[in-house]
Amino acid sequence: LRLATGYYGRSKNCWRIARRRVEKALQYAYISRRLKKRDARKLWITQVNAGAREHGLIYSHLVHGMALAKVGLNRKVLAQLAIQEPYSFKAVVEEARAALQRQGSPEVRAAAEAVRATYDAGGPVTPAAGRGQATAGQAGAG
Repeated sequence: LRLATGYYGRSKNCWRIARRRVEKALQYAYISRRLKKRDARKLWITQVNAGAREHGLIYSHLVHGMALAKVGLNRKVLAQLAIQEPYSFKAVVEEARAALQRQGSPEVRAAAEAVRATYDAGGPVTPAAGRGQATAGQAGAG
């Protein structure tokens, strides 16, 4: 019952109910510790992707280029660099880009040019209308 203090109603007083509630709370705590790590990684990837796109690369090409260049920075450090040290992050991006160009991958070059052109034109392009959304003409159809 000591772990059930603060629970609402009979969950804090009755032994049988309190035991079930405490066990479920411990399960939630176990799951949430893993979800917390997953959410942190997703945030780092989002931050690195945003920083990479500012320099004309997308996240997957940046990571691939870093692997080719043997740059051993993890996603957490890359996210911190992208936010707090933009010049250092730019150096990492340039190193990855150079490794990609040495490899000579044409689709990587084409994708990088498309991203660079998009950001030079004034920002990212919004998704096209009709991707999973009904337009005005389709709203009543069905």
